[in-house]
Amino acid sequence: MKLLHALFARTSVALGLAMGAAGMACAEEPPALGAFATGDGAYYTTLGSPVVDPYFINKSFIISMQASAPLQAEFAQWIQWLLPRQRKDGGFDRFCREADKTWRNCMAADADDSMAATTIQMLNMGLQKAWVPAPQRRAAAQAIAASQRLLASLRNPQSQLYRVFPGTELYYLMDNIEVYEALRSDMHAAGPANQLAAAIRKQFWTGQQWKPAIPEYAQVQFYPHTLASAYLWNTGILPVRESDNATAQWLAQHRDTWLARSGDRYAWGLVAWNMRQSAPLQAACWRASLRPFQEKTGWTVLDAMVDRSLAHLGIAKQCASALPAATP
Repeated sequence: MKLLHALFARTSVALGLAMGAAGMACAEEPPALGAFATGDGAYYTTLGSPVVDPYFINKSFIISMQASAPLQAEFAQWIQWLLPRQRKDGGFDRFCREADKTWRNCMAADADDSMAATTIQMLNMGLQKAWVPAPQRRAAAQAIAASQRLLASLRNPQSQLYRVFPGTELYYLMDNIEVYEALRSDMHAAGPANQLAAAIRKQFWTGQQWKPAIPEYAQVQFYPHTLASAYLWNTGILPVRESDNATAQWLAQHRDTWLARSGDRYAWGLVAWNMRQSAPLQAACWRASLRPFQEKTGWTVLDAMVDRSLAHLGIAKQCASALPAATP
């Protein structure tokens, strides 16, 4: 997410100009998935930026498959764009578009562990749902194997947690949850998934709260401290009742800050997605809080996919309770 904070200033300017040209009617709805499309199968991470971060797009298609949203053609185009760009070590960089419309890897991944994990989970789900076209199945299997090798190199055998990058001793709660979900997507990895779930609880839970990272950050901020625990909901790491209670407690403490975007300008649609089963009315409030859309809101391709997927599941864009006032 460090990339987003770096890009947001120019993105908001571009979005504001586009909305001004289109008129106020367009601002009633947040930009949809198509607004991020590059035209050749990929999607920009944020509006107005030249950067494609595969993590965000992988995560978006994982959500679309969880929602059973009809995006098979878009998924096939995405993996056709993505898979040839995998590094030899199994990772993926971030890509920028040049003036001649070609792509170059312009930045390293924000985190190798989560990038590998979302690649594995997305492709496993795509294969299981028959979303991967027959000509791409061999390449998909090879990409999964390469990503698995990268993950294996990131695993600390003592703690059983996964490092962010090779040669570091930095571990993120959110990333390890995504690795757990990737392992669960493989029917042959139940044992490693259960081991990781136990390690996550042992290493990140203090007995009172979840640590977002090991070693811990010196400064407490909305991202990642408040957001990190939301990644746990409905993953299987917590028992269902504990997960539902954690969601309710989080909402009691942080709902207004999240919906008003007073602690962080980003929309954080993943929070709404992760509560779609335990608190669907609050997921609807997230959709309502975005309308009419304000150009200052940090809006990503992932948020656009969450909004679309919640709508596909029948979750409304009206809130039954009072919404907090948006930050000026």
